[in-house]
Amino acid sequence: MSRSESGFTLIELMVVVAIVAIALALATPSWEQVSQKRRLTNATEQVAALLVIAQSEAQKRNQAVSLAYSRSGNEDWCVGAVVNPDGCDCTVNDSGSDQYCTIDGTSSRIEASEFPSLKLISAADSQPGSGDSRITFDPVRGILQPAGDRLQFVFESGRGHYRLQLVIGPTGLLTICNPDADKAVGGYATCAT
Repeated sequence: MSRSESGFTLIELMVVVAIVAIALALATPSWEQVSQKRRLTNATEQVAALLVIAQSEAQKRNQAVSLAYSRSGNEDWCVGAVVNPDGCDCTVNDSGSDQYCTIDGTSSRIEASEFPSLKLISAADSQPGSGDSRITFDPVRGILQPAGDRLQFVFESGRGHYRLQLVIGPTGLLTICNPDADKAVGGYATCAT
């Protein structure tokens, strides 16, 4: 009487394990790239959303809303907004401070610690001669004050493979674009020069 045994041989299992290992080795770099792009896009869009909220609050309340930013290194940055023409300090963590960035009692600040492996490599306010790291939205039209001001942030993924630029122009128009063709993120246009 012959008895048939079912199951896998050691060689069959080793072949399957080898195929799975090769597939994982090929998928890991692409997963890392997708993950970097997603983190970069997420952070840039959250900062853009904060800018849009600040702009709309100025128009809704008919009061000036200030946006403050700080960059003391690529990986140490923050952005915050307050309904006050004198602004706030996004580096202040104490919610009881009069310099804390808040709108209607809710924190309105974003900081680098919320986005590990993300860099803010450039933050520039074109307000002539100010260098104060603050912009103000006009309460009537939502445009930047003083007239002609422009704010630009350039974010980079942790490993430096991808970059996105966020710009709010003098008219209040906000755009996200690719500043470098070799570090581009799909779905965004190339930045106008």
